[in-house]
Amino acid sequence: MPKSKTNNKQSNSDEIKVNAENKSSVAEFIRRPLPDDKELEDFEEQVQEKAREEEIKESLSEIYHNDKGSAVNVRKFDIKKKRGFLFWFFSIILTIASLAGVAYAIYYYYYQISADSEAVEFSIEGKDEVMAGEDFFWTVNYKNLERVDINNIEIKLTYPENFIFLDSEPAVYERNNIWRFDLLAARRSGIIKIKGKLIGQADETAVVLADLTYTPANFSSEFKKSVSMESVISGIGVEFSFVHTSSILVGKENEIIIKYKAKENNYLNSFRLTVEPYNEQNEKQALPSLSEQADNIEFIAPPPATVKEKGLALEYLKPGVWLVNHIAEDEQAVKIKFQFKEKIDSNQDINLKFENSPDGENYYLFAEKNISFEVIKSDLDLNLIINGKPTDQGVDFGQTLHYSIVYANKGETEMKDIVIMAVLESDFLDWTSLDDKNNGRKQGNTISWSKEEILELKNLAKDNEGAIDFSIKLAPQASVDLSKDYWVKSYIQYSISDFSAGSESAEEAGESADEKAMAGEDTRSNIIINKINSDLKLNEQARYFNDDNMAVGTGPMPPKVGETTSFKVYWVVTNNLHELADLQVAVDLPSYVQWDNKSRASVGAIQYNSNNHQVVWQVGRLPIAVYRIDAEFNISVRPSQIDKNKIMVLLPGSIITAKDSKIESLLSQTTKAKTTKLEDDEIAEGDGRVVE
Repeated sequence: MPKSKTNNKQSNSDEIKVNAENKSSVAEFIRRPLPDDKELEDFEEQVQEKAREEEIKESLSEIYHNDKGSAVNVRKFDIKKKRGFLFWFFSIILTIASLAGVAYAIYYYYYQISADSEAVEFSIEGKDEVMAGEDFFWTVNYKNLERVDINNIEIKLTYPENFIFLDSEPAVYERNNIWRFDLLAARRSGIIKIKGKLIGQADETAVVLADLTYTPANFSSEFKKSVSMESVISGIGVEFSFVHTSSILVGKENEIIIKYKAKENNYLNSFRLTVEPYNEQNEKQALPSLSEQADNIEFIAPPPATVKEKGLALEYLKPGVWLVNHIAEDEQAVKIKFQFKEKIDSNQDINLKFENSPDGENYYLFAEKNISFEVIKSDLDLNLIINGKPTDQGVDFGQTLHYSIVYANKGETEMKDIVIMAVLESDFLDWTSLDDKNNGRKQGNTISWSKEEILELKNLAKDNEGAIDFSIKLAPQASVDLSKDYWVKSYIQYSISDFSAGSESAEEAGESADEKAMAGEDTRSNIIINKINSDLKLNEQARYFNDDNMAVGTGPMPPKVGETTSFKVYWVVTNNLHELADLQVAVDLPSYVQWDNKSRASVGAIQYNSNNHQVVWQVGRLPIAVYRIDAEFNISVRPSQIDKNKIMVLLPGSIITAKDSKIESLLSQTTKAKTTKLEDDEIAEGDGRVVE
């Protein structure tokens, strides 16, 4: 160290020693001189020197000790050999092989592992609901999700049986359901549009299947993918109704009336009607075979082979087959006349099939109706007719039912002491209104006639016949009681007490007159069920003041020549029994009555047709839960001089029409004319005559 520093150390030591020896006091210690700047600088240099020495020692320790902390013999040296050419050559080869493996793994993942059905997007689209006969498209979409091309592509569709193929884009390759393509490039897509139609019954589901097969360019295997779609036939577009009796006498001509008309959305313009025997339990029960039933039906052809009526062409092709060449918006009818030759069973069913053919060769079923008839065989032929018809029909509350019983002896001998009984089952007949010119005996729900009331019933010779007429009213409308049956069931039954001389007696036949009367179906006539129509009612009023005595009309009242008076018309519709369809109210306004373009309806809409000067309230469906609806509109008149002192007609009578959805009968009601007398307005003054 420098000399100056050694001297300073020695001087300081001497001072401390002296102080120790002299046992310096606190005051003496405080008076010790403080170190100067030079001394502080020397002290810092000594500290730094010490730190460097410690750092060197640590470095040497790392050199002379191994990783485990043990001392190393520095006198012995291990010389490692330098890595040669072969080491580096094989290292490079190994590295390249590893990289190639990684590359192949990546290649396999992206190019090979995707080569399956998930590598192609495939779907089929179309309308979920279609009308029978409506043209529509199924669209097949396909896309190559691969990064390589796909080859040998084939798309095959399996159609439902009731599908009619019309066209496709691109054109079909084979038959009408196979398309083939040589190649589809990576990430490319395509579509196939198939045009066709479905013909089937309402709510029928049609399923189309599509299969796709292909081979990726970098793969040797063929892959397949399948998809499907369902389309439902929402409706057939044709409305049918059927009129027929429920029982048939053997050997007697009967009739089924099939009424039909096109609905708003209709794509079927013709149909073939086939009538054939039907019994779904035939194979399970000991019933006559279908061939036996077919032989038992005799169809009666119409006089001409082709019948044309109101633009309708109806062809009778052969027994049991008719062709309707046109379906119009106006209701038309096919009348099928037939008879059962024998009674081979108590009941015999007839099946009606309605089929459409787009090409005149292949027919597709779109509607079907099964009708069951009770078959009756009797010596006394009884035929019941109500209101001019021998078939079921709808009737209204308060309506008069006119009955006609036609009887004829179809046996081999004369019949004596015949008793004819009419059975009328209903909770809604007004028996006080019974009108019977023959004064039959009434008991409960029956009326009977014997030789006491009708002399011809004492002796009825073979092939002789007669008639009994009477009428009875239905009760007026009452409150709805769902526990009751809203219909009238009517039929005629007979009994006999003796046969003519020379014929076998009832005893010999093993059957008394009473027993025969109770034999049931073979002593009965046809059964007619008159279902009571829904109690649809239209209340119409033309008013100047409403029920609150507030003026809803304007202008002079009574009407005045040369001045305009307006009125408000109220329509209220009520219905309780059955749901209604196609409900509409319409009125044709007189030429001098003006439409004021003010209207309101609780349901539906009121429209004014200026071409025919008609006001129409279109409601459509009216559920049974809605028992009352209403509408109103304004009209006005401006009387001229020729109208002076006259009562003017405001409304000539409005017509309400609807279809009873349960009975399938058409309902109609026409209101009385409304005039300037305002028959429904008690507040309006005057007698309705126009003043000057």
